[in-house]
Amino acid sequence: MRRYVLAALLLASTAGVMGCQPAKQLFDPDVTAAPLPQARILMREVDEQGSATATVLKGTDGQPLAVLEPALISTADIASVALAQTGQGQEPVLNLTMTDAAAPRIQAATEARVGRRVAVSVGDKVLSVATIRGPFGKAMQVAGLGDQNEASRVFTEITGKQP
Repeated sequence: MRRYVLAALLLASTAGVMGCQPAKQLFDPDVTAAPLPQARILMREVDEQGSATATVLKGTDGQPLAVLEPALISTADIASVALAQTGQGQEPVLNLTMTDAAAPRIQAATEARVGRRVAVSVGDKVLSVATIRGPFGKAMQVAGLGDQNEASRVFTEITGKQP
């Protein structure tokens, strides 16, 4: 089973940057775009308790994955999306920068959920499942997108723009 990584970094709040290296841009650094409203990007806590009200999605491994509502992050909370790659493995990642209005709420939500698993999805497709290692509010990075072609496809789906 492939493990996916979700890491907070970049402008990750006064609580500190997570244990990842800063990302560098994968394509043109000017290709940063706001997400399309219809992209339906969500980050939700994974339901580890078997709640009857959980939403069930298909996980990254194809198995059912139950997530809790409401979402911790939604499309409206995201100011911009950029394609980048990790400094070490050159793995493609999406850098998400949150709106100033959403950052304090996201900071509080992730601080209360350190050690818990979350799923990032676009529409009904789970992109990544990972454990929150520390609180973040202003920015986060989503890895586990596959190769550069798949990462470009996801970026275009989210933003309507070519990288």
